[in-house]
Amino acid sequence: MNNKIRRSIENNNQDDNKNKKIKIEEEEEKVEKVGIDSFIIKSPIGALKITADDKSLHGIRLYESKNLEEECKNKTANKIILQINQELNQYFNGKLKEFKTPINLELGTDFQRKVWSHLKTIPYGSTLSYASVATQLGLEKKFARAIATSCRLNIFLLIIPCHRVISSAGKVIGYSGKKGIDKQFILSNIEKANF
Repeated sequence: MNNKIRRSIENNNQDDNKNKKIKIEEEEEKVEKVGIDSFIIKSPIGALKITADDKSLHGIRLYESKNLEEECKNKTANKIILQINQELNQYFNGKLKEFKTPINLELGTDFQRKVWSHLKTIPYGSTLSYASVATQLGLEKKFARAIATSCRLNIFLLIIPCHRVISSAGKVIGYSGKKGIDKQFILSNIEKANF
């Protein structure tokens, strides 16, 4: 394994919580400064906050708010948000298997981008273990934890299908952190019902 990947994995594991908080704060600052729009929608897995500029998606995240009903009344003319909103509706209705909305992958580390790009190759309705993803990327199975961390830090829920990655024992052990395990089951059931 080359040193660049090893350093990226080490950095990924050491600073993951700090990095997630910083990335979210950076993204929120960008929303305010450079014309990135945000939009809140309700979905079968809960509220989702979508952020995008006029060229690409910058994130889809689980979202909580005390004013959710009011925030879900928001409107947008952003073509990327309109496109992903339509695709999400089709996905949740079992009519879409592959998202076409462009995403901005510059927001992750080199290692995260490598993992996220690979996760996009997991077929709809299928699953892989964290260890399998590691070996497919040319890493040893022991790097499964680094793969799991990259999945947890995924800011493109559904588009990058980290919900299709499970433990080697075939169990769901986390989705968007531990708080999303029930959501992973919902997504798995949607895909299996329409496979």
